[in-house]
Amino acid sequence: MDKIAIRHFSETKWHKLDNTATIFPVISNRNFSSVYRVSVRLKQNIVPELLQRALDDTMPWFESFNVRIRRGVFWYYFETNKKRPLISEEQSGPCGYIDPTANNNFLFRVSYFKRRINLEVFHAVTDGSGAINFLKELSCRYIVLANQEDSSAAAPELPIVEVTSDFEDSYVKNYTKTKKAGLDTNRSYQMKGDKLPLFSTGVVQGYLDTKSLLNFCRQKNITITQYFSAVLVWSMYKEFLNSQPYKYPIMIFVPVNLRPFFDSTSTLNFFSSITVGMKIERSDYTFDEVLTLIAKQCKEQLTKEHFSQKIAGNVALGKNLAIRFLPRQIKNLIMKAAYLFSYKSTTITVSNLGSVRVPEKFKKYIEHFELLISVTDREPTKCGIVSFEDRLVVTFTSRLCNTYLQRAFFRKLSADGLDVVIESNGAYYENV
Repeated sequence: MDKIAIRHFSETKWHKLDNTATIFPVISNRNFSSVYRVSVRLKQNIVPELLQRALDDTMPWFESFNVRIRRGVFWYYFETNKKRPLISEEQSGPCGYIDPTANNNFLFRVSYFKRRINLEVFHAVTDGSGAINFLKELSCRYIVLANQEDSSAAAPELPIVEVTSDFEDSYVKNYTKTKKAGLDTNRSYQMKGDKLPLFSTGVVQGYLDTKSLLNFCRQKNITITQYFSAVLVWSMYKEFLNSQPYKYPIMIFVPVNLRPFFDSTSTLNFFSSITVGMKIERSDYTFDEVLTLIAKQCKEQLTKEHFSQKIAGNVALGKNLAIRFLPRQIKNLIMKAAYLFSYKSTTITVSNLGSVRVPEKFKKYIEHFELLISVTDREPTKCGIVSFEDRLVVTFTSRLCNTYLQRAFFRKLSADGLDVVIESNGAYYENV
């Protein structure tokens, strides 16, 4: 393994940021981190020395993480980072800004707290699918090192999980001159309220039985994402709008992994989104009405044709020769303006990573996985969903002092017959 590591880190390579990644260095700062966290909670306390060894053993298999960001004349680009990423004990809130100069120039960090391993990633590096693969490899290698008495004691020289090193920009590869989807610049409802102290993030997590939830959704012929999105719209309608009409619609931004649609193995970002929701025009909606509308919108947008149009709209700008050779600083202004125009069009983000799978022999050491998403002033609350075996974890991150949305959301699940266990971090002292 050491020989592989030496060969990996001795080479200097560079590659462009993928089409989606180019926006994140432009818009990100300490108050807008563009960082998300995937975590795994094990059944044993973390030994820091072993976690560092596991990270060292994991890095050679993930070239896309072993990078530093550089400023070119026309674009940002990634270059091989020859330094060593170091783990740390978790000491601050989740999804905070990653300062490369204080992080050995890396754009991710690994921390631990009791039985939990955290991987926080600047979104320019990869999306949730890429991050969860890294975390699976890291956690499985840690489990091997921490359980030498087990029959699988020796750390394997090959990756434990399925790993690819595909630096393809799948947006550009799958670009076609089809009808382009334009930016949505319509304004949506925004949740408001007193804010937590600067750089503080409140976390509320709900734990559900995966099988019970799936059975419930199958009975209604819907998906988990459709159900949760509808519950969020319903909760805001009842809790924030008091069932009264409002001039702006409640809109849910749902990231979608594009790899299954386009047969991609890229380790860079390759996701798009759908946006679902409704304008509240009456005070007597039923939940079934909301659910039917949201499910219909999801089905209509979850098509390859829809995502091809979104790819075409995003890539066309980068292919425009008039823009392509503009200095980076001017491009940054254009991209930031375009982002701010579309920024106001969604109320809340709901990201579902789906079911995480690891090799059978590692399952007994793992309790569950978690997804936490950084929040912004415009979207002060966001929701991450991920499941493992029989446990599904719903995590709300928020800048708001109140937990009205979280409380209404989980109460609706309970009212629908689903058992929910709730936890929160130290930012909240009230019961949800």
